[in-house]
Amino acid sequence: MGGFIEPNIHPVLVHFTYALGTSAALAYVAGLLVPAGRWRDSLRPAADWMLALAALAVLATIAAGFQAYYSVAHDAPSHEAMTTHRNWAVPTGLALLALAGWRWLRRASSPGPVFAISALAVAGLLPVTAWWGGTIVYKYGLGVQTLPEASGPGHDHDHGGGAGHGDQGTVNSTDDHQDAHGAPPSDTMDGSSASGDGHDHDHTDGAADREMSGTVPAGHDNSDGHHDTKPVSTDEQAILDIMAAIETGWETGDGELFRQNFLDWSGARYFESGGENTGLLDLVENHVEPEKDTIPDLELDFSNIDVQFEGSDFAWAVADTAISGTFSSNGERLERIGKQTVLFRKVAGTWQVIHTHSSSRAPR
Repeated sequence: MGGFIEPNIHPVLVHFTYALGTSAALAYVAGLLVPAGRWRDSLRPAADWMLALAALAVLATIAAGFQAYYSVAHDAPSHEAMTTHRNWAVPTGLALLALAGWRWLRRASSPGPVFAISALAVAGLLPVTAWWGGTIVYKYGLGVQTLPEASGPGHDHDHGGGAGHGDQGTVNSTDDHQDAHGAPPSDTMDGSSASGDGHDHDHTDGAADREMSGTVPAGHDNSDGHHDTKPVSTDEQAILDIMAAIETGWETGDGELFRQNFLDWSGARYFESGGENTGLLDLVENHVEPEKDTIPDLELDFSNIDVQFEGSDFAWAVADTAISGTFSSNGERLERIGKQTVLFRKVAGTWQVIHTHSSSRAPR
């Protein structure tokens, strides 16, 4: 829409379809119930006009809906909700058009009880369709470009039970970090956080007490597929070690692990859940270190880590993430799963993180 209505005009058009379709049905019913005379004579043509306008509105609404369906960014769970909304919307729209066509063909006669009941049935489909439309926005956040800033002292992160970082009283954040621990600014925790309420960290495997040692944190159970058991190259092992350090850093609040492995320069970008940390210091001092008190038993886990190389000095890793823990402020439980992307560059012979991006949702 050229910036006029973003990301889609569908939510605007749907209100016309709903209001006109429902009002037309009620007017047809009222036209049968009120005594013959001025009221009945005015209700019926008013209902006809509203139905005609509803038919025009539903054409535009469905067209904009399909444009949104194929263009608005979404994940698998929200895609299911979008599809359910579509599967209600199309039959409802067709029924409304059929009702309008029926009335047009019989426009010379007054609508009878059968037509009025049919109009009510079509009107009954509208709120169900609208409810699913509201679900994909208010439950899954589709089409939402930014989240409001928290009014309290903390982050704008969505934490499982609706308590934002601000509730935890830990950090005040850059817009959309995912949890109290948001993954390294953007990518780091992505995998670890769950979508919807909290961190972008994946903690479900209980890796909280890990210690970094060479390849895999000491005492960590490798049976979860979290780390590769097959032989890996020296470079790949170095990257897996950094991924393990990220997990440990978030779980223990150890910012030094991030200072050692993340670059702090203008080209480094750390994102999470639509927001961006302003730099390494913001990530460490306002998130990693102070937020440990927010969820003392935080567990973050990266699994199914896929490492790819481009040349000799650039690589990236993609991982599934899971995060779990209990908020110290209210005892609320946090459970989230997601994806994490981490970009690396080899600087002076050492691999360093230059970008992270995380996304998460509540497990189904």
